[in-house]
Amino acid sequence: MITRIVIPQAFENMEEATIGTWLKSEGDTVQKDDPLCELITEKTTFDLPAEGAGILRRIVSPEKSIVPVGFVIGIIGDPEEELPDVDTENAAVSQNKKQAPDAGTETLSVPSVAVPASTTAASAPPAATSGASGAGSRVRATPAARRAAREREVAIEDVAAAFPGKVLSEEDVAKFVQ
Repeated sequence: MITRIVIPQAFENMEEATIGTWLKSEGDTVQKDDPLCELITEKTTFDLPAEGAGILRRIVSPEKSIVPVGFVIGIIGDPEEELPDVDTENAAVSQNKKQAPDAGTETLSVPSVAVPASTTAASAPPAATSGASGAGSRVRATPAARRAAREREVAIEDVAAAFPGKVLSEEDVAKFVQ
């Protein structure tokens, strides 16, 4: 049976999470409740447990990816099972997040959705660059990039404008400052 690894809404106003370290690799056997990866949010860091057992067939979102609630970050299943097209599902979740940035969980709680962070970052410019209100929380950046921007007293939104359509890294902030 295929199990989609989906970013849960761990607390009421959680909109996205950064994938920390993957604790399992593609091809590893996974038991229900095994920790799969570390999720980093604005409020906490925690290990995401497996909702099913099987083989970790695909890691959709690599480490340091910033993904919205409802995004499929991986797939667990038997080796002979055909994998679902989670890239299309994830594109829909990302699109819903962009269209309704202030919407409640009903918009983002799609249980099965996923797109590789590289695809999402390349095709979906951050909401901050489109002039959304509350843009500071909409910029897609790693925690290290946000920290580097604060330390250098640079607005993360300005960095995002210089590097449209990507998840900002600490290196992007350093390039922007230069």
